[in-house]
Amino acid sequence: MFHPRFPKVVLLIFMMLLMMSYKADPSILLNEPPVVNDEAINIWMTQKFSMFIHWGIYAVPAGMWDGKQIQGYSEQIKGHARISTTEYRKLAGRFNPVNWNADSVVLLAKAAGMRSVVITAKHHDGFCMFDSEFTRFDVVDATPFKRDVIKELATACKLHGLRFGVYFSLIDWDYEGATPFVSVRNSDTIPARHHQYNLNQVEELLTRYGVISEIWFDMGAPTYEQSKELAMLVKSLQPDCMISGRIWNDQGDFVVMGDNRKPDFRMGVPWQTPASMFPETWSYRSWQQRPDVGAKIKSKIHDLISVVSAGGNYLLNIGPRADGSVVDYERQVLEGIGHWLSSNGEAIYNTTNLPLSPPSWGFITAKVGKLFLHITSFPQNNKLVLNELQANFTSAYPLNQKEVALKCASNGRGVEIDLLNLTQRDVNATVLVLEYDGDLNFMPEDMIYGDSDGVQKLVWENATKFHSLSGHDYYSTRPVVVKLKWVLPPAEKEFYEINAYSGNAPMERFKLSVNGKEYVCAPTGSGLIDLSVYKVRLNKLNSNVVELSFEDQRNPHHGFVLEDLIIRVK
Repeated sequence: MFHPRFPKVVLLIFMMLLMMSYKADPSILLNEPPVVNDEAINIWMTQKFSMFIHWGIYAVPAGMWDGKQIQGYSEQIKGHARISTTEYRKLAGRFNPVNWNADSVVLLAKAAGMRSVVITAKHHDGFCMFDSEFTRFDVVDATPFKRDVIKELATACKLHGLRFGVYFSLIDWDYEGATPFVSVRNSDTIPARHHQYNLNQVEELLTRYGVISEIWFDMGAPTYEQSKELAMLVKSLQPDCMISGRIWNDQGDFVVMGDNRKPDFRMGVPWQTPASMFPETWSYRSWQQRPDVGAKIKSKIHDLISVVSAGGNYLLNIGPRADGSVVDYERQVLEGIGHWLSSNGEAIYNTTNLPLSPPSWGFITAKVGKLFLHITSFPQNNKLVLNELQANFTSAYPLNQKEVALKCASNGRGVEIDLLNLTQRDVNATVLVLEYDGDLNFMPEDMIYGDSDGVQKLVWENATKFHSLSGHDYYSTRPVVVKLKWVLPPAEKEFYEINAYSGNAPMERFKLSVNGKEYVCAPTGSGLIDLSVYKVRLNKLNSNVVELSFEDQRNPHHGFVLEDLIIRVK
């Protein structure tokens, strides 16, 4: 249920039995991921906007090799330019970022409205931006700089009140125990010796630099056992450290979308979009074409709103030069986003998303008693329409002009706002506030009504589906259904009978929610399915709709398919 004020449901007796047919490897499904507490997840989800930093010795060639512009991500230039390990290692001797200032970078992140910083502690090239005991190919031992970048940035984040995370590549094009380096191959397997090397360095990162808010694993094709061991190590050292889904094999705490990608399906788990300033590269590139700053600010603000309104976090990257300085263009873009957030941040931070598709005119975020309407494309008729929502709407006004009242009225299916009095329009995105009293009801067009006998039939086909991403590497990852939800019209009686039936198969644990109240169910006896009837007391729900949802209790990222499922409610 998306609104905390929905009345509670009191359960008298019920059990739902059904058949589950999983697409994933059954041996994996029996294993649960390490547990992260709800508070850590909630803190991570409220960040909304964070800084990503791709920086290493690949900033020295800056996308050039032998006088040629090298296509492909510049942080992977060793592979794209087919540079030998011997030649590539020489770049460390030229890496002396005398203009690096960790405090300045963190203060820039704060000015941009970002709540955390995540930096590449080690990318695919194997060069470590921290002082590692397990290699001399690091910033302290191999460069004239001889300073621990990770230590300095962790200290600066703590000083200025930002959370700090690290990126760690599971592949390593320098380590002799890894799969031999040939070219850009992002899904190499991890030999046993290399896996132990990864464990050693992850332990260094999680024991030497204070609190790590998230560890951003990337690439490789580890086995399930390797992913599990890495995850268990992280949680044993820092239980509240969030693990990215690119640890693979469903062992992460949050899902990472593809580079610069946003989901075109509903998400049912915590998730994040990693975004670069330019789709062509993440690290600094000397020959990068940089468009108008204002256009880039607007584009990234729209991306931020789009991600947050869909329930995700937005991780926006910068790529410092080899001397440690931030590119002026990227600084200006971040400052522009920060300027917009300084007056519109209330509509971003600590907000939730609604179970609606984005309207044609923009996006919606929410807090209790308020909807924030982000207008990115003004309708020609100056009428802003929100359908499928019902509440006692009391007022509408621009977030930055609370004294300007806008007319709002019910249109039968939702609410309509007149924009004629809106004289000031933000060039990036104009935010309106729509306030309401009491409950906010979601009234979808596909609400499930009863048949002539008053029976509401809930099946796989008429459920709203929520997703995660699942796979053992970047290229096998796919969206999978992790939650089903049905919306029924307002309750007119106190007792409902829930009748669930499917085939005869062993059951696993699952969770059923009715209007936000959760019940964990498990098989009884042999676990074989039989026709059963259970009663749920709905406790006078008044005008509120009834929402039922179903999800696997063991691992939030495991996908399932429910075949022959029939739930009858009467």
